[in-house]
Amino acid sequence: MKPFLAVLVLVPTTLWLTSTVASAQASAAPGQRVSVGTDSRTGHRYVRIAGHGAPIYPTLDLACDGKRWTLAFTRLEDGAVYELSRANVELMLNSVECRLFLPDQDVTLAREQLWAAWAGPTQSSGAPPMLVGQVVDVIDGNTILVNLGDRSETVRYIGIVSQENRRPASPEAVPGDALQANRQMVARQQVRMEFDTAARDRDGRLLAYVYVADQMVNAELVRRGSAEVMTVQPNVRHRELLVALEQEARDNRRGMWADPSEPTTPTTVEPARQVTEARRGVPATENGWSCPAAQPIKGQYTTYTGGGRCVYHLPDGERYSASKADRCYATVEDAREDGCVAARR
Repeated sequence: MKPFLAVLVLVPTTLWLTSTVASAQASAAPGQRVSVGTDSRTGHRYVRIAGHGAPIYPTLDLACDGKRWTLAFTRLEDGAVYELSRANVELMLNSVECRLFLPDQDVTLAREQLWAAWAGPTQSSGAPPMLVGQVVDVIDGNTILVNLGDRSETVRYIGIVSQENRRPASPEAVPGDALQANRQMVARQQVRMEFDTAARDRDGRLLAYVYVADQMVNAELVRRGSAEVMTVQPNVRHRELLVALEQEARDNRRGMWADPSEPTTPTTVEPARQVTEARRGVPATENGWSCPAAQPIKGQYTTYTGGGRCVYHLPDGERYSASKADRCYATVEDAREDGCVAARR
């Protein structure tokens, strides 16, 4: 069976996607064809201009949502091939519109077409719904008001909760940090809003991953320590990224994690002594996000010896649902005997 190839066919103003098992492509101009694809050997995505007598340009310019960059010619292989970096592929997939600039014409690259050709194995083959609007008000650290032209919508960031919405600020925290960080990034900016499975919450607010240029605001707030992860099913598309960024913020004591009395994962760990026989509790399930019903207490962090610390979270604790466990315990005594101390929240 011949491999499936996604081909983009160039016409004077728009690049259309067709699906074929052959390499034939319609001509955009005499002797010239344009396609996009993936190199099976390297996994690199590319733009290719091919055809009898087709010109080889030293560079090609691309622009997505106003951001423009240049692709350099890389090789001649059934046409002139211009490779894209992984970051640029992600930028293109997350943009509303991209354009390819040739010396004699501009070509619109439709978002749905690029997703059909380039979406990875962990992504849907269809582009997630997206809207573009203007921020007219920053309500709090994870909510904005956006003008969509024909209406205004309150938009809640997916996957995160800011400090002031999660709990009262601690004495060490600077009031309004999350609000100020959010305002700094999005106030009066044009934003792109990418939706997940559920488009609205029970209060009728839109739920979105919000982008300014190529930066996802949800992720940046977590990276700065201005917000923490709060997963609400079924909107989990970028959960792994957000969890990783929260751990980075905790390790580096950024923002809300700067309180020295709040333990964080050590960035360097002394070799652990062999204490397996003395360990209490059982390993966590579902990659650390769930504990068995008989051992509901979460013990967080991987280091229990060599100077590290463990914190235990009770099921009714404020941070329980947002905490990833390394071990689970039936009783507080078991957790304490395993070296854990009570969480502050």
